[in-house]
Amino acid sequence: MIMNERRHPLTDDDIDKIAEAVTIKTRESFHIEEEKHYNSHQKLDKMLEAYDSATNIFWKMFLALVITGSIVLAGLSVVKGVK
Repeated sequence: MIMNERRHPLTDDDIDKIAEAVTIKTRESFHIEEEKHYNSHQKLDKMLEAYDSATNIFWKMFLALVITGSIVLAGLSVVKGVK
């Protein structure tokens, strides 16, 4: 297109046609199957539950290790007679 060429402004009808075409193309490009989407969320929920369980177990084991270590150190200090 030559820069000096005069353009005609878009009418509201032209804008509506373009918007409709873009909407249709976008929906076709990004279509998500509802059942597949739902199943993906179910799997994600299970993964998050597993993560929460693993985190919970980790902190319980860490706390148990700290308590056990403290008891062992206290017992060693009693046996060795640390003053």
